[in-house]
Amino acid sequence: MDRARHCARPTCSAPAAASLTYHYGSRSVWVDNLDEEREPSAYDLCSGHAARLRVPVGWQLEDRRTPIIQIRPSIAS
Repeated sequence: MDRARHCARPTCSAPAAASLTYHYGSRSVWVDNLDEEREPSAYDLCSGHAARLRVPVGWQLEDRRTPIIQIRPSIAS
């Protein structure tokens, strides 16, 4: 039975929307689309926390999520 995945940030119960991974040696942080399977070495984040994520000075953040293109409905005359 699959359980809904939620943001890993304390006190946040929003649904997970992104996966965060990092590597200390290269001082790199990656934010990807949410993995289909729960990955033990990744942290699930909601869209708000993923968008506001900041990394320590000297680290690099790479947001590799696929952008969501908003389609504006046409206005009928």
